[in-house]
Parts: sequence; structure tokens; C-alpha cells
Amino acid sequence: MASEKTVNTERQAPVVESRKRQYILEGKIKPCFCEGCEELTEKVFVGEWKPSDKPKNYDVLGSSDSKKSGKKKTEEGEVQSAAENQYWIRCASCNQVYLLKEWQIQIDKELNLQELNPEDCQLYSPHGIYAQGDAVYHKSLDEVGVVREKNATGSGAHVIIVEFIKSGKKQLLENVQVSQGKPGQNESLTEILKLKLKR
Repeated sequence: MASEKTVNTERQAPVVESRKRQYILEGKIKPCFCEGCEELTEKVFVGEWKPSDKPKNYDVLGSSDSKKSGKKKTEEGEVQSAAENQYWIRCASCNQVYLLKEWQIQIDKELNLQELNPEDCQLYSPHGIYAQGDAVYHKSLDEVGVVREKNATGSGAHVIIVEFIKSGKKQLLENVQVSQGKPGQNESLTEILKLKLKR
């Protein structure tokens, strides 16, 4: 019987280990905006969200979704990123509970650059969105860094200030939107980035 229980728990979607996950489980969460209170409030870790091990065809709410052919199905072979981990977080003022993804939660821990490994960090991409305090790995620089600030430039581009060990502080783009298949537009991503940086 004990071996059957371990097999059932292994079938659930695996929780991806990350340094940020450990801080969340320890309750080291920064105060953030609460929609219920409409102000900046303390947040309390309630629990970790676990996906149901029930097959989709038995799910009453999900049965109508299974008929839609456009629905993307997740396969067992897919690799889940740490940003997809979800947690129940409670507002300390109004006690309202929210289900938040890992990337939406800011941890209350100053990361030490010397202790970071590339495996513990998010891979930097100009299309990604980052929070202050996130650990990132820049593939071109082959360096790990920590997001220290978030700003918007005069041209409307979103930038993050990342502190690297060797390179120091660098200004990097985030949330870059690439137009897809619009007629008359054949600009490459590098040309768009150069234009945004020149402004």
C-alpha cells in the first residue's frame, strides 16, 4: 500500500525547485498591493497549490473545455519552469486569499551575487518580465545577476537594472513586444531594439 501512495504522488505535476520557492515556503514575502484593501499590505504564505491527480475526463468543470480542439494540452514530457509554481497567499489586513504564480511574488530576501548559480536563475530574455530582486542568468555575458531596479524610458520601453558580478550594473530591456506577420513590416528584432535604445 505504501508503494502505491508514492507512485500516485509521483504522477502529479512535479514542483520545480528554486531558491525563490524556499523563501516563499519560509514566509519571506515582500508586502505588495492588495485588491481587497486597495493598499500596500503584508502578505502571509498559506500553502502550496498542487494540481489534481484526477483525470480530466472526470472533472465536471473541465469537461466542456475538453471538447474544444484549440485547447493546448500539457504532456508529461514537457518541462515545467519554476515561474509556473503556484502558492496561496493571504493578505494580513483583510484576510483575502490569492492564488499567485511564483513570478508574481516578490521575496523579502537580498540575494548574494556570490552564492548564485546559473541553475538557480531565470534565463534572461528581452521578452520576459522580471521583478525587483529576481536572479537572472544572461547567456551572452555568461553571468548571473540580480534585478535591482525597474524603470521605463522616455520612449516607453521597459528596462531593468541588473547587477552582475563582473560586468557591474547593466540596463537591459524587458517586456519587448514583437509584431507578428503585419504586412509592410520586415524589421528584425535587433533593429527594433537598436531603435528603442537610440531614443
